[in-house]
Amino acid sequence: MISKTKLRHLTALMLSSVFSALNLSPRFHTIDEVAKALSAYYLGLSLRRVEALFHVPRNTVQYYWRKLANYSSPPSCSGYYAVDETRIRVVNGLLYWLWVVRDLNTGKVVAVRLSETRSGLDVILLLEGGGIRVEEVREILHDGGPWYNILSTLGVNHEHETFGKRNLVEQMFRSLKLRLASMDKHFPHNASKATILRWVKAFFTLYNLLQQGE
Repeated sequence: MISKTKLRHLTALMLSSVFSALNLSPRFHTIDEVAKALSAYYLGLSLRRVEALFHVPRNTVQYYWRKLANYSSPPSCSGYYAVDETRIRVVNGLLYWLWVVRDLNTGKVVAVRLSETRSGLDVILLLEGGGIRVEEVREILHDGGPWYNILSTLGVNHEHETFGKRNLVEQMFRSLKLRLASMDKHFPHNASKATILRWVKAFFTLYNLLQQGE
């Protein structure tokens, strides 16, 4: 069962920032009902369970969950980042690599990418997609993957770190995988790459909200 305290906290944060920024106005449910249903889904309840407890249809929850992916929080530009990648599985056996950049000072996820490969080009596209200008980067921490060697070519100060501050990304991945555990640790067979990326972005929208609210 999810924590009622976390549910109230996340619902309040969503109402005070995300819903107003996206100008969301549910037609058949109150804003509070939809925000509470989304919070419960983020915290681990299935769509069926959310519908039973909060009387918000699963299609409605899915619709507004997709909307969360469009939320852009104020930019985080401390210049100090940690980056990592992990595998995302689809039920039909497809595997994608999920790349994430997390700001070491704010704790916010600032860039997300989904790819079929792990390469230096993926690292470049990850930074560009997050609006991270290489000339403004102070330091990037990463694991020992050879694809991060491209950072030297780009003139970016970077360091291979196994533990320490880079654990911030590992902690974030644990939160994501804990949520995916209630989905049998994979996305459905008909989930496209774009669908998965949108779902992940929505997840990190609420993840960042909790970071700033702590």
